[in-house]
Amino acid sequence: MAKGFFIIGTDTGVGKTFVTAGLTGALRERGIDAVPYKPVQSGAVAGEDGLRAPDVEFYKKVADLPDDKFNTYSLVPPLAPSLAAELSQVSIEIDKIKEDFVSLCVKYQIVIVEGAGGLFVPLKGTGFLLPDLIKEFNLPVIIVARPDLGTINHTVLTVRCAEQLGLKIKGIIYNGFDINNLTLSEKTNPEIIEKMTNIPTLGKIPKGKDIDIDTCQIGNTLELIKNNVDFDLLLNNT
Repeated sequence: MAKGFFIIGTDTGVGKTFVTAGLTGALRERGIDAVPYKPVQSGAVAGEDGLRAPDVEFYKKVADLPDDKFNTYSLVPPLAPSLAAELSQVSIEIDKIKEDFVSLCVKYQIVIVEGAGGLFVPLKGTGFLLPDLIKEFNLPVIIVARPDLGTINHTVLTVRCAEQLGLKIKGIIYNGFDINNLTLSEKTNPEIIEKMTNIPTLGKIPKGKDIDIDTCQIGNTLELIKNNVDFDLLLNNT
């Protein structure tokens, strides 16, 4: 079984896809055979050859990836996976997701799995949530959080809930610093959260340029991740 990480966010839109793609690309540049995996893509787009998964397309453009299957379910409605599947009349089968994940684990050194939204997201009905899948995969969690006002509450709640569920947390990556106009909150939040949770900061990522997941504009994604993530800490005991 491969080693890897499970990327979750404190909320939707915090930069999970950006971080997943960037980490994958940076690890591959270091000679580590890493790949991404998106179990369920909501907000898929209809194309000539069927549904396109924008997150997976973004991964592929950022990282030099082999030709493989990095997504199991693509659903059009931009909603929580369980509701998107219901509206699409698709049955999400957890065994199929596990099968695709194991297939990647057999072939690659590290598999970086991207979740959907925050921690308590329903994947199948309301009885199988994202933490249940994380436990099935037995991967440590990387939390992606915003750096600005309000993130202490959101991030500490996510950490506390994850710990109560028995999940192992590798660290936190804060994404979206306005380095030209840092607020006092942005300057102090990571240190305060680390003191409150004893969870290390893996990275502090400035706002990117020309990055858009939907249109697959990768901008300076790889540069931002390479220059602002502590890869020694990330890979320690991995």
